[in-house]
Amino acid sequence: MTENAKAIRLFFSKTGRAKYISALDLTNCFQRAIRRTDIPVWHTQGFNPHTYVNINLPLALGTEGIKESMDLKLIDEMSYETIKDKLNKVLPPDIRIIEVSDPLKKHTEIEKSVYDITIKCNIEKLKAFFELPAIEVEKKTKRGVSLVDLKPHIRVENFEGDKFNLYLPSGCEFTINPSLLFDAFEKFSEEEIERIDIVRCKILCKDGTEFI
Repeated sequence: MTENAKAIRLFFSKTGRAKYISALDLTNCFQRAIRRTDIPVWHTQGFNPHTYVNINLPLALGTEGIKESMDLKLIDEMSYETIKDKLNKVLPPDIRIIEVSDPLKKHTEIEKSVYDITIKCNIEKLKAFFELPAIEVEKKTKRGVSLVDLKPHIRVENFEGDKFNLYLPSGCEFTINPSLLFDAFEKFSEEEIERIDIVRCKILCKDGTEFI
């Protein structure tokens, strides 16, 4: 019964080769890992019951994350440290549980993602791109394709050499995939990016605090 189940939040890293695992495959990976343990998780009801796993803000394919989160429900007591250890023994090496805790914020409070970017390209053109008065791109939505100006929605900080922090909207209301921005840069510069590493380092809520 759901009323007897206790919600818990697991924070995990998804790095290395795991950045190429899709959101659906990641959910399946966690479900398989849980089945290999004796963690007393709640299962959905109905004709096709399955292990309840909710990833709060799935990463774009090819992006690493150092503090992602998912929610489970327990039907019996088990220490959080034990849950962490049991899962890390059966998960792939590039997916690690780093913390288990009580959920303090709702996923609907999420507003922004913060990324660490390392890029090999024409840096002067990249800086000029970020200084444009408007960065218009075609963005797919539930209603179709629409023209969106990304400029008001992005923030760049700590630009040093080939590294910087990038703030982009994320969540239920509006999300910008980093690839959308960098595809637009390639069109602007008329050059391909030689290499880019994108790591989500923080997820922020509407009040500016970190999602926990």
